[in-house]
Amino acid sequence: MLSSIRPLIARQSSRPVLSSSFHNNLKRSQSTLVVAEPTADDSLAPATLSAISAATKLHSGPISLLTFSSSTASVPSSVSLVIQATSASGSNLLAETVTNALVAANAKHGYTHIIAPGTKFGANYLGRAGAQLGVSPISDVVDVLAEGGFL
Repeated sequence: MLSSIRPLIARQSSRPVLSSSFHNNLKRSQSTLVVAEPTADDSLAPATLSAISAATKLHSGPISLLTFSSSTASVPSSVSLVIQATSASGSNLLAETVTNALVAANAKHGYTHIIAPGTKFGANYLGRAGAQLGVSPISDVVDVLAEGGFL
């Protein structure tokens, strides 16, 4: 299961009428940030790999991976950018630390979708991140059917 927030779409959805050229430009500029769940051996957790797989179903735009690991050896080829965040508290990642890194990455790159594994780790920070971005998370997504369609 996955959780997702859509910062750019949510902010723009309050506009009363959007032209078709806006939708075409938005489609071309879509990008996704996947937040990697930390593991003891610096490999990607199965839940993170599932989140990356789901991100490839959303759109054909670039996928970035936010990780707190120092290793990028096992990153799938579908990921175009790896953002390595550091934690001052060492191995204990607080929800505030992850949220700050996620919000900073979104501010720099302007992602249209942010995906987190549907685990306790993801649930711990996703609500905080959604609140700071001014959007509501969509939780417990089982499958992505297409843009805007999921189970």
